[in-house]
Amino acid sequence: MKNVKIKWANLAQNLLVAALFVALGFGVKAVPLAVGIGLSISLGVLLGFVKPKLKGSFFMAVQTEVWEKDIEEAIFKDNGFLKYCKNATENVIGNRVVHIPQSGGPGSVVKNRAVFPAAIRTRQDTDVVYVLDNYTSDPVKIPYLDKYELSYDKRSSVLGEDKDNIVQTAAEGVLYNWVTSPLDGTVILPAPRILSTTGGAVPAANPGAAGNRKSYSLTDLQTLQTKLRSENRWFEGKMNYLATPSGIAQMFPADSLITATYMAQVSPEERAMGLIARAQGFNIWGRSSVYTIGADGTIKAPGAVTAADDNEAGIAWYSESVEMAFGEVYMFAQIDSPTEYGDVYSFITRIGGRARRTGYEGIFLMQQAPAA
Repeated sequence: MKNVKIKWANLAQNLLVAALFVALGFGVKAVPLAVGIGLSISLGVLLGFVKPKLKGSFFMAVQTEVWEKDIEEAIFKDNGFLKYCKNATENVIGNRVVHIPQSGGPGSVVKNRAVFPAAIRTRQDTDVVYVLDNYTSDPVKIPYLDKYELSYDKRSSVLGEDKDNIVQTAAEGVLYNWVTSPLDGTVILPAPRILSTTGGAVPAANPGAAGNRKSYSLTDLQTLQTKLRSENRWFEGKMNYLATPSGIAQMFPADSLITATYMAQVSPEERAMGLIARAQGFNIWGRSSVYTIGADGTIKAPGAVTAADDNEAGIAWYSESVEMAFGEVYMFAQIDSPTEYGDVYSFITRIGGRARRTGYEGIFLMQQAPAA
């Protein structure tokens, strides 16, 4: 015998609509009282026993556009420093490749030219082309029963964690690209651009490292300023430093009046973006991790295992010396999977970055030097 629950519910609905038509056509008083009572009782009984199946496709529809927008906004909100670089997103082709025409530069300027005719030059323009990196989350299943029987919204909880993870990983990838982009096929950040801290001895802060390191200090920021000025890469308001939690704590101790002065220069809106303070001409940003450098000077890729003699590092940069390009965010969703007995979700985002000069002008790292 077929299940007729849904049919009885439809019948009750039809009877109710019919009663409304009668009421409209002949007046409410013309509807027999017995019919009204009968409809009320029938509808009440039906609603008491009929429990419509709340399909996820209607009552719990997945707003993929909302999640996609949320990830895109979070990449820049949780990593506000990314707004202080050259944005090459408009040069992305097909959400995959960045293509930027590069000018060959101006010709020479001669004072009191005496040789004629002047030599004619041809400007040799070039192209910069690089591919965005793909970041994908592992597919995650929300079992069917969990959607309706748990007292909390498990889907939002699970997807929220995946969103945070892909945002964190994508931002770390951009940072890594800034100092390892092989613009000429061979060069990564030259060793002279990795400076060392000069403060007193403190325990190593990065997970997995051991021993003591020289602490960060405001003097180190001044050293970075001097280096950037010496290569004509200092422009007021466009200088940035991204520090680790230990770097912030050591340079800006909570009990220091100088710290209060530096932090007072940041507006509430800027602080919400992640800006910590302004010091020595730098916008000071904070992040849970920035770089890990091996004892041999190798800049380790994000997620690499930390050795005991590794050192953490922050980065100083002029906002026009680095760039990032954003492709897209897409959410995959399979609702009511017949093989998984639930819903399956995953994310993909495309983002990339590079240093804009072959010699990495405008970029320096400050690593914690080993200490006795």
